[in-house]
Amino acid sequence: MNNNPEIPLEELTEKLLRTNLKLDKWLDKSQDKLDDLQEKYAPRTEFNRWRNSQEGQEWKKQKYRQQNKLCPICKETITNLKGSHIDHIKPLVPYSYLALDTNNMQVTHAECNKSKGRKID
Repeated sequence: MNNNPEIPLEELTEKLLRTNLKLDKWLDKSQDKLDDLQEKYAPRTEFNRWRNSQEGQEWKKQKYRQQNKLCPICKETITNLKGSHIDHIKPLVPYSYLALDTNNMQVTHAECNKSKGRKID
C-alpha cells in the first residue's frame, strides 16, 4: 500500500449508495420521458401505416370526392390529390385516441395543413 490517506470503507460505501440513488432517480425520470415520447409518437406511426395502406388511400379518394374536391381550411379547390394531406381536425396531440378515427380527418392542401399546425378548426 502507498502512504496516501485512504477513505474509510464506510464513507466510501455511503458515497457509492448516494450516487447509486441519484442514478436510479435519473434513470426513472429518463424512462418516464422516453415513455411519454413513445406514447406521443405511437399514434403518428399507426396513422402513417394506415394512411399508406390501400384502405387509407381509398378513404382519401372517397373523402376528396365527398368534399367536392375543396380544401375545408381555405375553401379552394384541391387540384392534385397526390400532393394533398389527410389532416386531423383535432390534432394528434393531445387527441392521440383519435389517430385512426376517420370522423376526425379531412383532406386538405399540404400548405393549409402545415399552417394549421395543432389548431382546432
